[in-house]
Amino acid sequence: MTLALALGACASAAPSYQDPPRASKIDRLRIDRDNCMLAKAPQLDDHGPDVRGVARSVAAACSDETDKLMALAVPYADAHARAGFQQEAERRAADIVLTFRGVDNRPGIPRLGDPTPLSK
Repeated sequence: MTLALALGACASAAPSYQDPPRASKIDRLRIDRDNCMLAKAPQLDDHGPDVRGVARSVAAACSDETDKLMALAVPYADAHARAGFQQEAERRAADIVLTFRGVDNRPGIPRLGDPTPLSK
């Protein structure tokens, strides 16, 4: 009975961080990186068909912010972790570029202003 109560208490517990101040610093660094991407995306977007190329350029322009974020989040990052952070930065940059272009990349969700089919 006590084991069931203990497991039930663990299952309903909210996630906790080992170092809340560090977690908030990581969040601030992520916001800084995203703000950099928001500033650079309109400047670097050539409105061509290669969104991934533009996203790579935007992510590269904000590599200092990404490096600061990675250094705090993963202090002893290996090559695999660095590649993961770079890929995540490129995905985030692509989302920002598509947002600025007005392209909705979420499947199945109609955009505002899209024509609605007539019902029979």
